[in-house]
Amino acid sequence: MSYVALYRVWRPSRWEDVVNQKAVIRILKNALTSNKVSHAYLFAGPRGTGKTTVARLLAKAVNCSERDGAEPCNGCRSCVSIADGSTVDVIEIDAASNRGIDEMRSLREAVRYVPVMGGYKVYIIDEVHMLTQEAFNALLKTLEEPPEHVIFIMATTAPHKIPVTITSRCQRLDFRRLTVPDIEAQMQKILRSTTVSGNPVTWDPGALRLIARAGQGSMRDALSILDLCLTYGGKALTEDDVREILGETSTETMQRLFRAIAQRDIQTILDVTRDSSDRGKDMGELSQEIGMYARDMLLLRSGAKPSELGRPQDEADGMSSLARTFSTPLLIGVLEAVSKAAQTIKVQDDPRLALEVALLGLFMGDEALPATLFPGNIPAAAASVLPAAGPGAPQAAGVPAVAAERRMPDSREKGPAEIPAQSETPEAAAARGEVAAPVSPAVSDRFLKEPAPAGEPVSEEKAPTDEELSEIAKAAWPRLMEALFKSKRVKVHAYLLQASPSRVEGGKTLVLSYPKGYMTHMEQIMVKENRRLVEVGLYRLTGKRFEIAVETSDVAHRGGSGGNGHDGAGISGDEELHPLVRAAITILDGKIVSRE
Repeated sequence: MSYVALYRVWRPSRWEDVVNQKAVIRILKNALTSNKVSHAYLFAGPRGTGKTTVARLLAKAVNCSERDGAEPCNGCRSCVSIADGSTVDVIEIDAASNRGIDEMRSLREAVRYVPVMGGYKVYIIDEVHMLTQEAFNALLKTLEEPPEHVIFIMATTAPHKIPVTITSRCQRLDFRRLTVPDIEAQMQKILRSTTVSGNPVTWDPGALRLIARAGQGSMRDALSILDLCLTYGGKALTEDDVREILGETSTETMQRLFRAIAQRDIQTILDVTRDSSDRGKDMGELSQEIGMYARDMLLLRSGAKPSELGRPQDEADGMSSLARTFSTPLLIGVLEAVSKAAQTIKVQDDPRLALEVALLGLFMGDEALPATLFPGNIPAAAASVLPAAGPGAPQAAGVPAVAAERRMPDSREKGPAEIPAQSETPEAAAARGEVAAPVSPAVSDRFLKEPAPAGEPVSEEKAPTDEELSEIAKAAWPRLMEALFKSKRVKVHAYLLQASPSRVEGGKTLVLSYPKGYMTHMEQIMVKENRRLVEVGLYRLTGKRFEIAVETSDVAHRGGSGGNGHDGAGISGDEELHPLVRAAITILDGKIVSRE
């Protein structure tokens, strides 16, 4: 016999087996015992919550010849035929593939025929919201006054898409999304009765918790994942195997990322996103995981218990300790950043860059959060929201010294008032032998140099001058332009074609020089998203943090981007061209043949 999926094997056959739908079950059982079954029901709720299962149970109950109160016997001819799908009195219709007016007209003709075996013909219309407006209109009259032997049960995950003229003729029953404990308890029940090659199945509690969370309130989805995990791991179900199958980011990686955010450690943030991308991790899923992690930490700061998060116990305990080092506004900022990134990633050619820009935007750019919101600057009142960690609690705030020293200053720091109280001068650090390791310029478009390991002596280097920074920026400029062009950022590439790095002012402001007549290009490159893209790209290439500014030069410049050969070939002399013409030449790789 062919294998049957777990969710089909364990489909409830009695009312008491339906998980966590007490209100719905009570209504239907009372209707059966009092003989007040409606002619039409609308079952609404998320996927995998039991809508179709309850519809089949109701069909069994109304047609069972040996029913005990509201409970079908599951042994009579009618119950058996409904269970194996051989009955002609229970018709299941998939509205997604039978959504037209012709199908509804055929149904309207078929309802006139009396049932063959039981007392009722039951029509179960799944995903009824997929019907067309014309199909709903054709169904309307039959639904309002059906024959006495017909019961309609319509199921949907989107009740708001159903015309009110339909819903007003039905009794609507709402199915609840299942909780993590509900799903976890059902999986434990199943595993106790499941064997693999004759051997009982063993499992980690954390593994079931991960599967239940991944089900997102759907029992069917959770059991499908459990089925897959049993196929993968055999008789032993471990947390590591489940993470591998689900592709979830490890707890250690998430904690490393959040510590980097807390310390404004740009290099570690880029390392985490790079490593995740290299492993094939979808950036949309990663942004969702970051958002869920920040949300759970926010719940902990609001007084929730670690056991209420629906995560493995050791992960929840570590998250609780880490949450003590975060301020609530910072966690909200992380949530907002990854929410925006999730939308951008859907239309982005380089989803990894979109996530990186969102995370670095927490402490770089115009919308950077104030430095006082980051750990080390959290007011005592905010830190006291969570209880203090016990003597044996892990030190979540403990970030390696090198990482703390590499953190970037906030872009809005304007003076000593915003410097953390416990910070000290480089001279004082040097006196104690704890000099920060400088970030070396990168020699690759994708990778940054790793800092010297903690504890090893690092030579103190003098901060580069504006002239030295200018040379670094000019050397990296052709590679930046090439990277923009290859990543299909043609608009930003076009805005920068006529720009050239002129100089660095104040140790961080890189001034781009444009020839006269390119005001539109200058305005567009200073748009927040475009400017931040350039700043992040320069950091990835040089390891230096630059802020972009623009100016108009007196000497016309052309082809300043270099490095990619797209310099507007065919433009001769110093004749002015409209900016749109130059952009078209760049994007289409064209040239001017003649002028009229």
